[in-house]
Amino acid sequence: MVWAIDRTAMELGIKARRLMHNHPELENAEVLIFHCPFDCLMLEKVDKPSILYEHLAARPVTFMFDEVIKRVDPIKRLILIHDRPYVLEKFKWLFSLPDIIVCNSKFIRQQMKEWFDVDAYVVYPPVNLKKFKPTTKNPKRTYFLSVQRVNWQKRIDLQIRAFAKTKEKLVIVGSIGEKVPNPDLKRLCSYYPNIEYVGPVSDRTLAKLYTNAKAVIQTGFYEDFGLVPVEGFACGTPAIVVDEGGFRETVHSPELGIRIKPPYEENLVKAVESFNPEDYDSERLREEAEKYSLERFKAEMEHYIDLAVKIHEGRKNKL
Repeated sequence: MVWAIDRTAMELGIKARRLMHNHPELENAEVLIFHCPFDCLMLEKVDKPSILYEHLAARPVTFMFDEVIKRVDPIKRLILIHDRPYVLEKFKWLFSLPDIIVCNSKFIRQQMKEWFDVDAYVVYPPVNLKKFKPTTKNPKRTYFLSVQRVNWQKRIDLQIRAFAKTKEKLVIVGSIGEKVPNPDLKRLCSYYPNIEYVGPVSDRTLAKLYTNAKAVIQTGFYEDFGLVPVEGFACGTPAIVVDEGGFRETVHSPELGIRIKPPYEENLVKAVESFNPEDYDSERLREEAEKYSLERFKAEMEHYIDLAVKIHEGRKNKL
């Protein structure tokens, strides 16, 4: 989260320039692909075709701003409100640096247009279909599964409040870091006999958990894309998600799961208690996941790499 955003931008800009200094081989690159808009500052030092693969649309100061300022102390809140116009203008400039911007969802593309008047393309992220696949032909389907990083944006508290009102079992996977379980979440879940927090797990274990779940639960605020439902589809498991953000694109059909409307807590309880996994075809779900293959991602990105090269050459010819 960005508190003193002008200072953070400066520090990240310095980091980008140092990266250029420490890796002179970037001068020999044919195309530069960035995942952070601040890294586009390298384009001030090197003249190369470039793509920004954008995931966030500066969400702390755009579509998530109202949620962010609820969670800070009053002084920081006033600073953020005061600095917001300046920061938005800086982001708009950063987004003007690469030759093209490719977003990870239509939702993020829409936000880029709305907040920065940026025209962008969309390439959905890939899912590792070799790792995520059904682990048994006869899954047990004895619980619902929640998978995410443990932070406030994922609204895990909403899931816990909902499952506290039902006898259905919820298994929560996630961490505050790569391998660090959240002690507060572990303690909270211990209060409920039907809710289990298992912390971080390996991909192999996760595939087994996906396969044997009734459905995958996702409640994150305005998820930019959200790989978790697609990983579930790859293992033959449907999803129950909030009707926001990228979930509208991944869970786009009743064949794939349920998108619940507000009030979320009440409607999550209803969805869970009436849910029947036998209503879903695991082969159809796997077929949907195959649309997000690495091969598809590679082909689409190669297309936009070629486009970035053409646009860059066109810009140079105009000078």
